[in-house]
Amino acid sequence: MTNDEVWSAVVRWIASVTGTLVIRSHEGTKVPALPYVMANFTGMAQVRAHEQLIEYTATGQTTPEDKPEISATPVIEAEWRFSVHAYGSEPTGVLRPIASAWKVSQIMEPMFPALVIHDVSQIRNVPDWINNRWEPRAQLDLIVRGLTRDGFIVDTIDETSFDIAQS
Repeated sequence: MTNDEVWSAVVRWIASVTGTLVIRSHEGTKVPALPYVMANFTGMAQVRAHEQLIEYTATGQTTPEDKPEISATPVIEAEWRFSVHAYGSEPTGVLRPIASAWKVSQIMEPMFPALVIHDVSQIRNVPDWINNRWEPRAQLDLIVRGLTRDGFIVDTIDETSFDIAQS
């Protein structure tokens, strides 16, 4: 999965769980009407030091030397981190279903066929001073895990046959 596909899946899942409009951070559009939730993708990291497996497949193409083209795809367990922010009145209540829903696997399945929510942080009440008044805000961290499969064309090994004759 690409980072964009994971981010889109997280946005859809949060919207389905909270029943609130969810936007991606830095979309460059007008601020929606309150209440709403914003999902900010903060990074992706490999979970283990080494890949679990490398899958080799023939692409069906051939090289200029008329050799079969082979793709090597490392299967890497990765985690994607998100900072989720709620805006509007009672923003901690808007985020609370996320803290409960991730514990029920059936709720996650439709949105995450290839992803698992690994961790949800505590919900933080973080009001912000905007235009000379306090506005309610809430925030939590969401960590999602899954497998990446980025394939690369690799050099093929020449194949040859030989006979050994005893003399």
